[in-house]
Amino acid sequence: MPPSSPPYHHGDLRRALVARAGEILETDGMDALSLRSVAARAGVSHNAPYRHFPDRTALLAATAALGFDDLADWLAAAGEADDPGQAMSAVGLAYVRFALARPQMYRLMFSGDLLKGAGDPEYVRASTRAFDLLRTAVEQLLPVAGQTTSGPVASILWAEHHGLALLLIEKRIRPWMRSDRREDDLVHWVAATLPDRVRALSALAAPPGVGRRQA
Repeated sequence: MPPSSPPYHHGDLRRALVARAGEILETDGMDALSLRSVAARAGVSHNAPYRHFPDRTALLAATAALGFDDLADWLAAAGEADDPGQAMSAVGLAYVRFALARPQMYRLMFSGDLLKGAGDPEYVRASTRAFDLLRTAVEQLLPVAGQTTSGPVASILWAEHHGLALLLIEKRIRPWMRSDRREDDLVHWVAATLPDRVRALSALAAPPGVGRRQA
């Protein structure tokens, strides 16, 4: 067992295995993550993980759930600003910064092929928690219209930030494409304009009679 890996207590093996999986993911990538490698990192027999995970997919789902909980913690801390507009911008900024800080984990969190529909209850709970924090930020910015449009608007924002995060992780936005501006400038611009985009999207998504301008 590596010196940096604290011993687990009886009954905490599942949590220890998921924590070790997260370590392997961050240092060696998804291809290195297996039940056997996690067992070795945790200092247990190679059969021990099977008491908690029937296969590698189950381990991946549990590890991705850990990632979504970490993302949710970042979003929750960012959304504590008193001003709703500042909170909305901070949440958007935190989302992309989390992805850039934890690229291997972020890829796993959205790896649909490996998670096979993500039916794991913990994965569903954790990913829902992260989305609900984004939706809450929308509702705080638009307390009236937001109640009816927060879901669709939050979904669009999620897709927008997800796309930006992946493009930056994969280095698909070349320096010439951003006129040699820093990548962090792009992230800040997206975050700074987020409140206005939320208002515009909410106006489009609102049903007739709920803040939507009639033609």
